[in-house]
Amino acid sequence: MFRSGRLKVKEKKYARVRLTLLLLAAVATLLVLVIRYNAIQMHLQTVEEEEEEENCFLPRRNNKSVARSPLLGPIINLGMPKMGSTSIHSYFRCGGYTSVHWICEPNGTYCGDCIEESIKAGLPPLSKCPKVDSYAQIDKGPENMPQVNYLEEIVSGIPNATFIMTFRNMTKWYISMSNWLGVAGRNKTNNLRVRFQRENITGLPPGVGKNVAEFSNFYCEYVKRVRKTIAKYPGHELVEIDIEDPTEGWKLEDVFGVKRSCWGKTNIHVSNDSVSMDELH
Repeated sequence: MFRSGRLKVKEKKYARVRLTLLLLAAVATLLVLVIRYNAIQMHLQTVEEEEEEENCFLPRRNNKSVARSPLLGPIINLGMPKMGSTSIHSYFRCGGYTSVHWICEPNGTYCGDCIEESIKAGLPPLSKCPKVDSYAQIDKGPENMPQVNYLEEIVSGIPNATFIMTFRNMTKWYISMSNWLGVAGRNKTNNLRVRFQRENITGLPPGVGKNVAEFSNFYCEYVKRVRKTIAKYPGHELVEIDIEDPTEGWKLEDVFGVKRSCWGKTNIHVSNDSVSMDELH
């Protein structure tokens, strides 16, 4: 009888030990599952961030520029021709900023020329240009594109600047360049797209640019260069703008403090629709 009672006590102890071990095993399994789940979530987040970082046809969502206000000047648009430069110029002028677009002096000096002259003279990039708040277009077309050919010199030579990078649908951009015949608007065989093909631009050698795909490759590599170059200089900000986004006015108001009603599309031209279907693929 006494021995039977001792066995029952031992059995109860063993049962409690087994139960404790089972609970510990269950907790350990749960911890492993939680750790694996967190690791998977972190991996997915990293992949998503990398995909976003490498998406060169859309502005990044997590743009650090919105974190610091007011943004530092000067404001310099590094975007391409026919990608909203006139809208940017009008926007800042509407907001009370001094702004130049394409031509930097009343006497007709191009912004691209005064920037290139400054760099070649070993001076800061804007030394020979007028001092304004906004440089809405710094090239004079494919013939002189300092933002592409002198990107490193511009970013490293202008401390604490706010740079703008504009985005739009590539096919629409290609058609817009094909339709743009210049200020005079006379020679349809000398449109902006043809002029791009003629020049030797960093990332776009002569003869390249015969279709949307070739221009898309050029633009994508340029966007990557811009992001990586500006990221090397903590004093700079990069504001990425989708000129076709109907909510962009609200975003710009948050970033620059200029009322959203100042933002809108300008300088829209339709003057040559001789773009073949082959070029659009």
